[in-house]
Amino acid sequence: MKRKLTICLLIALIFYNGNAKAEERGSLKELNDLSDTVFQMTRQSKYEEALQVLSYFEKTLKSAEKQKQDSMLTGAQIRQITLGYNDMVRSLKQADASDTQKLRAAAQFRMLMDAVDNQSDPLWGSLEKPIMEVFAALKQDIQKNESTSFHEKWNEFISLYDLIYPSLTIDISEDQLDTVGKHIAVIEQEGFQQMTESTKLERLSLLQNDLKSVFDRVEEDDADPSLLWVMITTGGIIITALTYVGYRKYRAEKKKLKKRDYPK
Repeated sequence: MKRKLTICLLIALIFYNGNAKAEERGSLKELNDLSDTVFQMTRQSKYEEALQVLSYFEKTLKSAEKQKQDSMLTGAQIRQITLGYNDMVRSLKQADASDTQKLRAAAQFRMLMDAVDNQSDPLWGSLEKPIMEVFAALKQDIQKNESTSFHEKWNEFISLYDLIYPSLTIDISEDQLDTVGKHIAVIEQEGFQQMTESTKLERLSLLQNDLKSVFDRVEEDDADPSLLWVMITTGGIIITALTYVGYRKYRAEKKKLKKRDYPK
């Protein structure tokens, strides 16, 4: 009798855990789908509708946190999602923000949520080719001493890296991102232009190799780049002039999380 009771309890526990995980997965997928809806609404310049969806997104996120103590979302992920959500709302409400700036924020938010939900082939991995291809042009400009062209292409690279950086904070270790950030900081310093050609090329190669390691963490896919990338380039987002605010803000927030993470 006791044995039968034990077996029944084990079966009940298995089904309970399975249903709980399925419910958590459903909430996470819903949040991901909502971020896609926000992106589509923003792309169509339906900003009020996008804000309404974001309001529902916030309620869904809070509900998922309250219902499950052992949520699939870690404290660090919740923090990054909240940052992305706040940026998205602020961008849509900002009167002087251009359509391109709003679309860029929506693309960042979309890829961030996809990174949280998608463990194997996140959308940010689709930008590997355009990001890595910039290095050949940068090195060529150094060899030809084309400083103006170099800065234009460097800004293009930073524009793309800034676009995926929030997503990288979900999938890539802090140490690895800090290493990439240090390489970028060296190249952005005024002293970089005073370096010898060989030193400049070496610095670029170090950054290139570390970024390649970042993208190597994503499963290889022989398919064409994602539809999101097509939308981004069509929308002209990469032409936006950057001040790196988003990139540096996420790095700063990530450092804070190192000192104090939120409980699961």
